[in-house]
Amino acid sequence: MELLSPAGGFDSLKAAVENGADAVYIGAQNFSARNLAENFGDLSQAVSYAHAAGVKLYLALNTLVRDREIPDWIGTADEAAAAGIDAFIVQDLGCAMLLRRLCPGIPLHASTQMTAYNASGVQALTGLGFERVILARELSFAQICDIRKQTGAELEIFVHGALCVCYSGQCLMSSMFGGRSANRGLCAQPCRLDYRLGNKSGRLLSPKDLCLVDYIGSIKDAGIASIKIEGRMKPAHYVAAVTRIYRKALDGGKITQKDKDDLLKAFSRRGFTSRPFSMQMPKAGPRGTAAPGKRPVMPAGNASFGEYTPLPTGKKKKPRMLAAQLLTKGQALAVLEDVDILYVPADAPWAQEIVQKAQRSNKRCIGVHPLVDSCRSPQALPPFDGEMYATLLHQAAAHKVADLSFNVMNSETLHVLHGLEYERATLSAELNLAQIRDLCSPLPTEVVVYGHLPLMTTIHCPVKCDKKSCRANGNLFLTDRMGKRFPIVKSGDGCCVSILNPLPLFMADKLGQVSADVLRLKFTIETPQECLNIARQYRLALQGKAVKPPGAFTRGHFLRGVT
Repeated sequence: MELLSPAGGFDSLKAAVENGADAVYIGAQNFSARNLAENFGDLSQAVSYAHAAGVKLYLALNTLVRDREIPDWIGTADEAAAAGIDAFIVQDLGCAMLLRRLCPGIPLHASTQMTAYNASGVQALTGLGFERVILARELSFAQICDIRKQTGAELEIFVHGALCVCYSGQCLMSSMFGGRSANRGLCAQPCRLDYRLGNKSGRLLSPKDLCLVDYIGSIKDAGIASIKIEGRMKPAHYVAAVTRIYRKALDGGKITQKDKDDLLKAFSRRGFTSRPFSMQMPKAGPRGTAAPGKRPVMPAGNASFGEYTPLPTGKKKKPRMLAAQLLTKGQALAVLEDVDILYVPADAPWAQEIVQKAQRSNKRCIGVHPLVDSCRSPQALPPFDGEMYATLLHQAAAHKVADLSFNVMNSETLHVLHGLEYERATLSAELNLAQIRDLCSPLPTEVVVYGHLPLMTTIHCPVKCDKKSCRANGNLFLTDRMGKRFPIVKSGDGCCVSILNPLPLFMADKLGQVSADVLRLKFTIETPQECLNIARQYRLALQGKAVKPPGAFTRGHFLRGVT
């Protein structure tokens, strides 16, 4: 099993190598999910140092990339390939497939930002050519073992360091309130601030740091390929201490209380946690064999790199259909006659009735799978006209739509989804109007133009109910230090919830500037009557008639974009 350490600069790289890391992951000056770290301007120097010690070096190019940035992104990857980098860690699906085509000799690792949380997601990624998948940090050991049993991919898990409260790759809070996108390496960490919920207050969205040093033997026995230490923003002394102690654990040494004290001294937020990893501990994990390949370190200049040809600029699309996404039966019935497409929860007990009513009204009804999907058999679902997925899954639905959480930011990703037989793709909420217009898409596109957008989706529910009756129904609010009130709604299985934007996105009065085939209204906490009023406003706007915005609303990133 590989011990993978972080390095935000050369001092940290040296600390990781000297203290027993098998591999180190670093970032370049741009396109890294930790762009605020020092990072590496001279990749060849870093690669040469690591390889001289027999240590592999992985480059994290794990941000979302806009069309006009792709040539520079490819240039950075080309430079890294020439230096002899051993693998690329990537989030952006379109850019990952470009690397696979242009530089097939260097392995691809799917970033945890791609939200792979089950065997179906891992299978989908390995089918695209990813050699390793870095699993979501929300998984228990039992869930990890289940994935290990069902897949042959190399699996990597985090064992130490900071935990995001939100599923990685699915946080919009930093960008919505500060213009700094977590998906582009500039997270402002609003989760670390104080919030109120009822009579509770404090850092309700700030988990303790992860520490799995007591479980290394079980993880190794389960056949996990790599254990990863978080911390590219942390100093060299942290990297040295944590790497040394996990090296000791991996080599079978006894972890003493002093070792644990040293881990605390290196860095921790109010102590450590082993959750959610330790929430379900199987009596015996699988005896896996998917250790990292014995591939030698990559010699400098040994990887050939093809030539990148940019896709042409797209043409403006005129919206043709209006869609509404609903959470309740009342909402669905209210807007049925005023929209062209209905999106309803795939597992809703009332979905069958809505499908039948939609068909009688000549409307399309599509089943929506949550971000954390139980992946039920298609036979268990009503006869939907299609299914909308939140992440890549190894599913064979007849008519597939990619949801907002796919983070579609460039034309290359749209072409990949077209090749995977998606019929329509929802564009990222972090694109502005000009960037949307310029996309070259081989398939119809969709844009969310109304709704309280989900800023975070998390299993660390701040409501902390008794697990028997979920109270996250939109009537409970997180309140920040500025008095903003964030609605909390249940999302998917278990204690998974979404924290919503306090203000609704509203674009009905500017629809002429939106370039997409389908415009979606995303209803969550609205009453049926409110849904009907909003749907009719957007229908009038599509007919060219003037409409007035509500009293308090946001334009999201349509006018400003993100950094």
